Amino acid sequence: METRRESRRDFLRAMGVGAASAALPRLTPDAGAATGQPNILVMLSDDMGWGQPGFQGGQIIPTPNLDRLATEGVNLTQFYVQPVCTPTRACLLTGRYAFRTGTVIRFTANDTAGMLLDEQTLAQALRDAGYFTGIVGKWHLGEWQKAHLPMQRGFDRQYGHYSALIDYHLHTRNGVYDWHRNEQPVDEDGYSTDLIADETIRLIREHDGARPFFLYVPFNAVHGPHQDQAPRELIEKYTQTKVKNPAQAAQVECMDAAIGRILSALDDKGIRDNTLVMFFNDNGGPAGVGPNGPYRGGKSSYLEGGIRVACLMRWPGKLRAGSAVDEPLHVVDMYPTFVKLAGGSLKQQLPIDGLDAWATIAEGKRTPHEEIVHGLKVIRVGDWKYIDKDAAYYGWKSEGTQLYNIREDPYEQSNLAEKLPGKVKQLQDRLAYWATQERPAEEKHKIAGYPVTVYGEEENKGPHPAWLLKRVEHARTSGRDKTVKDRARGGRRQR
Repeated sequence: METRRESRRDFLRAMGVGAASAALPRLTPDAGAATGQPNILVMLSDDMGWGQPGFQGGQIIPTPNLDRLATEGVNLTQFYVQPVCTPTRACLLTGRYAFRTGTVIRFTANDTAGMLLDEQTLAQALRDAGYFTGIVGKWHLGEWQKAHLPMQRGFDRQYGHYSALIDYHLHTRNGVYDWHRNEQPVDEDGYSTDLIADETIRLIREHDGARPFFLYVPFNAVHGPHQDQAPRELIEKYTQTKVKNPAQAAQVECMDAAIGRILSALDDKGIRDNTLVMFFNDNGGPAGVGPNGPYRGGKSSYLEGGIRVACLMRWPGKLRAGSAVDEPLHVVDMYPTFVKLAGGSLKQQLPIDGLDAWATIAEGKRTPHEEIVHGLKVIRVGDWKYIDKDAAYYGWKSEGTQLYNIREDPYEQSNLAEKLPGKVKQLQDRLAYWATQERPAEEKHKIAGYPVTVYGEEENKGPHPAWLLKRVEHARTSGRDKTVKDRARGGRRQR
């Protein structure tokens, strides 16, 4: 089990570089440009409100690095995800709707289930196309069985945590340690947002350019817990403002700073022009945290405020700086879009729901979608969005049958369901078809002996080093693990 930074020999082995090649001169850092394959960097925030960053109109929290990304790239103003985190991540990595991948219901802190094992991931497809693949941050697609973990799902490198919310300082959830490098517990002090940035920067700096890279960087920020989960001076700064949650606002500022450091690492490496950068949020901001206005709803909701999120893309010379595209796209589209840009193959056993959206992103052409299936009770066909009267998800419930023309009424103020029963029937028929495409999720079982020492069944077998046992004991007895406190206060909804 690892205690600190690994050796350069271990790094080269993980990158697929043998001892003989390690002695050769380093390749040009932009070697991928010769093949036309861009490096791909995807950064994901967690639970940020639509209107919090400056480029979305936020005026309280400074986000200069996200704002810079917006001025240097394209803002996708109708980018759709799922109402909570797990299904969004699965959609990104499979190009398939969540009801096909067994991820509609999140995996809890005490859960042996994960994303269905026959799903091919974006990491696997890009690795087959010649890419080095790494994940740095939050996984949340299976935290226990080895087969569910990132390095079995196509990633050459892994760093971060498997489960959902963790204490930003202690790296534990409910007193269970959840900080790993290459699927081994790693002993590191620090603020999780900063550590995620540090590791991403290290991978960029040490990448030798022999093949392009795909780096997936899902921050745990700005998800809860919030209390004391940011530098104290920043939290105190925001207590003097009108924000609803000063600690969460501080987390947003810290994440923006981390993103800035990662972008600077691309510049320092000289690969900015051949790196496609994407940033987006995983779902709408939770109630009482970040504003999703002018849209209705938030996290867990199928209203626009729960599924329409901030999204930016930058590729110098390929995407028009400072532009915006107001066409509906879905996170499932990133799988075929990135694989085609990488020169990879989309031939696979399971059908892909996403569509190649590059012409829309790069040229502003019409969306490739005739319909987007938000869920088995919610669909958009053309400009028309239908929400079934029985739609419900994690505490949110539909207020009867709803029908909106999203192009004309993006804030969902005028429900036309009673006036247009024919349109309602048309969309209901489409949902009836999609219901036949649902696949059962894995059976959920509790982890034996929970709370265990560390997430990951194999990692938990031990024997455990003294540092790990000490960290777990401290988290459970010191009162500092804020996830334990959230659980004690009944905060089970935060997953």
